[in-house]
Amino acid sequence: MINGFYIGNILVPYYGFMICIGLFAAGILGFILTKRFFIAFEDFIILYAYVGGFAIMGAKALYLIIMAKQINWSRITDPDYLHLLMSGGFVFYGGLIGGIIALPVVKKIHKIDVLSIIKVIVPCIPLAHAMGRIGCHLTGCCYGAHYDGLFHIVYHNNLFAPNDIGLFPVQLLEAVCNLILAAVLLKYLLKKGPVMNTIYIYVISYSVIRFILEYFRGDASRGFFMNLSTSQIISIFLLISTLLYMMHAKKQNLTEMQK
Repeated sequence: MINGFYIGNILVPYYGFMICIGLFAAGILGFILTKRFFIAFEDFIILYAYVGGFAIMGAKALYLIIMAKQINWSRITDPDYLHLLMSGGFVFYGGLIGGIIALPVVKKIHKIDVLSIIKVIVPCIPLAHAMGRIGCHLTGCCYGAHYDGLFHIVYHNNLFAPNDIGLFPVQLLEAVCNLILAAVLLKYLLKKGPVMNTIYIYVISYSVIRFILEYFRGDASRGFFMNLSTSQIISIFLLISTLLYMMHAKKQNLTEMQK
């Protein structure tokens, strides 16, 4: 099975194509939101480029860490094997961590108020992510557990997913969840303005969504600790740290009001 389509003699992979669609859609939405809230589009482009680059590196790095035991290191100098290894396999949370690392770098180098921009463009994150999940579904690199119920999917001659059996459409469900989350964030942002709550809503909501959906995935080679997947552990960490930060910020605000 070819996990892509041809434009003339050029093979366009589904995953890469959907990532490009996601980045384009997020860029368009970011442009609209920066105009809506009077943020310099040049600052958005700089931040977007840094975060995108760091996110790709982070997503690939976490994938390589998780899959280290499955990698045939004796073939690492084989150009074909290295190309296959580097062209596929990304972990979203690695991308999110990489994107977060990019923020102080941009602030330091370009003197940009990154927080004010992030509060405005946070709906772009689940929008781009949804397109990436559709790419995962089309490629079959991330697939659901065995399932023959309503809306199950079946792959045939796929290079990654189990073939000719019913699977839970976990990537499509996550794509739908991300699109709903993007819509909720956008509505909240347009109603309330660029406040920190948009970031809180996103992190908490996605952490819960991802933790639950991990139980419906069938690609169990992504790393487990104490019966929890790597992504579930990261979800718990993000959820707890965000809630603690919210409590600290609320307490600090109350203290300042009482002065």
